Amino acid sequence: MPNRLAREASPYLRQHQDNPVDWYPWGEEALARARAEDRPILLSIGYATCHWCHVMAHETFEDPAVARLMNERFVCIKVDREEMPDVDAVYQQALALTGEPGGWPLTMFLTPEEVPYFGGTYFPPRDQHGRPAFSRLLATMADAYQSRRASVMSTAGEMRRALAAAAAPAGSPAERLLPDAVERAATRLGQQLDRRNGGFAGAPKFPSPSALELCLRAGRRLTRAGDPDGAELTGAVRLTLTRMAEGGLYDQLGGGFARYSTDAAWLVPHFEKMLYDNAQLLGLYAVGWQLFGEPRFAEVVRETAAYLERELRQPEGGLATAQDADSEGVEGKYYVWTPAEVRAVLGAADAELVERALDVTPEGNWLDPHGHGPAHASILHVAGAPLTPADEPRLAAAKRALLAARQRRVPPATDDKVLAGMNGLAVTGLAEAGRILGDAALVGAARRTAAFVLDRMVGPDGRLRRTYRAGVATLPGTLDDHAFVAQGLLTLYEATGEGRWVTAAHRLTALALELFHDLGERDFYLTGRGDPALIQRPRSQHDGALPSGMSVCLMNLIRLGDATGEARFGAVADEVVRAHHDAALRSPFGYANFLNALDLYQEGVTAIVLAGAPLDELARAVAAGYLPNRFIARAAGAPAELAPLVAGKGAVGGRPAAYVCRRFACQAPTTDPAALRAALGE
Repeated sequence: MPNRLAREASPYLRQHQDNPVDWYPWGEEALARARAEDRPILLSIGYATCHWCHVMAHETFEDPAVARLMNERFVCIKVDREEMPDVDAVYQQALALTGEPGGWPLTMFLTPEEVPYFGGTYFPPRDQHGRPAFSRLLATMADAYQSRRASVMSTAGEMRRALAAAAAPAGSPAERLLPDAVERAATRLGQQLDRRNGGFAGAPKFPSPSALELCLRAGRRLTRAGDPDGAELTGAVRLTLTRMAEGGLYDQLGGGFARYSTDAAWLVPHFEKMLYDNAQLLGLYAVGWQLFGEPRFAEVVRETAAYLERELRQPEGGLATAQDADSEGVEGKYYVWTPAEVRAVLGAADAELVERALDVTPEGNWLDPHGHGPAHASILHVAGAPLTPADEPRLAAAKRALLAARQRRVPPATDDKVLAGMNGLAVTGLAEAGRILGDAALVGAARRTAAFVLDRMVGPDGRLRRTYRAGVATLPGTLDDHAFVAQGLLTLYEATGEGRWVTAAHRLTALALELFHDLGERDFYLTGRGDPALIQRPRSQHDGALPSGMSVCLMNLIRLGDATGEARFGAVADEVVRAHHDAALRSPFGYANFLNALDLYQEGVTAIVLAGAPLDELARAVAAGYLPNRFIARAAGAPAELAPLVAGKGAVGGRPAAYVCRRFACQAPTTDPAALRAALGE
């Protein structure tokens, strides 16, 4: 008989509805039971496409003997970390404070007051890999709570104090911002770059879009100052984009990137695909094409966008969250090939070409160290074999045939919930790529995504709802949701000139200040005022696979403050920059996107107002240059929020004109695209 999770919308929670575990979703019912019965809480946090979450579920949560022990001695709570990032943030922080690496599944043992006294991630069914068997751990933790209560409560008290200290406000604001802070931080990051394979040294290896963007911004600064280190940083990004697109991290048949590579050479992916990675990489590869002129980078953009449309676009218009690594219970099975499978689809000659070009070998080109992947199968990647001009169209046709054949396999599961923030990132990536490449289809995809979020995921109070599934939007949106969606709307306005997107972005940014900003602490919280309380109100400061809500909101405040003249936005941005400046210099990787915002803050916004019609040639001139700190406006149809920026700006002599403005002063208008590029410094 299904447990309580059968009533939940989350695909991850519903994956566990048939466990013999008496699971509760996070909420007052479970917490009240723990307090009333004086039981410890077993908290398990994961997400629907998490491979090791599946492994632990099959090994332990489906075991009746383990479930009996869990049910008898704990109140058991399941959390989808994508639905409740606030709960996940608190307990990931708690685990980090013990010196343990975080990740999913997250397994935490809590007092009835929700304070952790022990935790970890994956626990095996038997003692192995230096980790205790889960059943033994359960007995130990339950016995500790019953028989050694004083020790447990002492540990919990220490943890509560440590969490409070870790969440303390930033120190005194920096009196002086270093003018070369961005270059200093990027130079430190540069020391970690893998000069052979691209990316940052070591394994596993993540795409790290915010850190790569920081390298591009710093490279631009250094190059303008005549420093040869600038070319080295931008060259490292070019190498990274090239190697990622050649490797198994990238789906050579269907487009789109996996979450990370388990090796240093980008060959062996962790096969799950996340919307948030692909959304960010769309914009980064478009900028790569803009800077380096690599045709392959533009192809990657279009192939990845096609993947989003084909695999993640939901009938109502939003984009689903992720796709699983596993198919038929086997990690990577959907994606890998043997020579026999290739030859069954293609003729012998084309099969030989694919095997040579994409490294399909009889023995296979990878070995899953955990024994979960198919044996003697190959991950498709660009093998570097020499190809003739005649090979290229044959290989493209063969890849299309293989993709069609692959689609007849049992596909990985899709986590079909729609998350507001992840869709906001997709709007940014699609709109930016469409503007740079001049591709109306990409801009149209961004428009559809933005319209869905605003039409279906805004509550009657005007606040975004975080998640949407089966026709229902639920859970209060976080800072990240409001910041990511607002950024996407601003980028979509730049690509389209449609004023409604700016109006909505302005409203969401003002709401973010009202709900999440703390004036006294010069900081932002992840959760809003009045949201259900946790043992610690989490902040959104860390830039990792996702940029922090704080850093993205900071960018929105700077851009909107300049474009609208709203002094309050600029004042908050100034406070937040100064509050986190010193911490960012100490930890540039964890503040990479904050440092991108600092670059914007220090250089200032370059506002470009396009007036008259037609604007195609002037818009193409703007799109040709790498202008990370720009804001593009259209005089025609500008919303009220942009009235101060566009006032008095129109066509010149009947010809469309561009006005370039910096720090509230505008140059003389130009009608010549070449002159516009020169005025922009490109």
